Amino acid sequence: MSADSRAVAAVPRSLTPRGTARIFFAEMADILVFGAHPDDAEFGMGASMVKFARAGASVAVCVLTRGEAGTFGTGELREGEMRAAAKMLGGEIEILNFRDCQIFDTYESRVRLAEVIRKFRPRIVFAPYHSNPSSHKDGAAHPDHVATGTIMRSAARYARFSGLKDVAGQPWNAEHLLYYMVPRTRTPTLLNDVSDYMKEWESIARCHTSQMSLRDGKVLENLRRFREGYGNLMGVAYAEGFVMEEPVVFDLSLFMTATSQPGGVAPRAVETAGSPLSPRQ
Repeated sequence: MSADSRAVAAVPRSLTPRGTARIFFAEMADILVFGAHPDDAEFGMGASMVKFARAGASVAVCVLTRGEAGTFGTGELREGEMRAAAKMLGGEIEILNFRDCQIFDTYESRVRLAEVIRKFRPRIVFAPYHSNPSSHKDGAAHPDHVATGTIMRSAARYARFSGLKDVAGQPWNAEHLLYYMVPRTRTPTLLNDVSDYMKEWESIARCHTSQMSLRDGKVLENLRRFREGYGNLMGVAYAEGFVMEEPVVFDLSLFMTATSQPGGVAPRAVETAGSPLSPRQ
């Protein structure tokens, strides 16, 4: 590596000034989570991130802004908080230079996020859901959240186009794009049981100390209640919900697997040897 290259590499990636050549390291992640603000990933799907990481998957979080326009905490303070959360999770973190409350779906934004995908080369990408008709009092409906999801729909496509020379890095086709921060008006298409990871999730979420004053100091209580609601849908204590818009290959054995049922209904026994269907008596 040349002296010039070492000088650029020494600068934190999130702080590399515009116009400076970006160096793409051989960092890869199984799962790449995008968030507009420092706490989005942890508050939106943090327990799933813990579950993924503890199962052995490598997790990276890309945060577009430092949340400097928020009511609580400065951009500098919140950057420290999100770095602490990433360290506790055991994941990578990438911080971009978008301005809080000024995230828009532009060609340049799509290219920048596509570059992050090419850098980490994930199998699964997560982003906030790309539309939300809820009121201005619903934190999930923040325009930066839906803009990030909208940008990601194009960025995931741009990342795989080998002829798109504006996107630095080698083309990469992420296998799946899933959305968190599911609107209240929409039922998730995927539910993830996170009951065993809630305690660790809360410890990581509390790294965002400046945001604990949200919702009159009841922000974690409210987030826990959402997870209880999703848990009720699948008969467990806590779950996190996601939307998947791509087609899913039908697998009969998956749908015939015995699972616990909401309301205490006992699952029907399923013959696992040979056919997934047990013979009728």
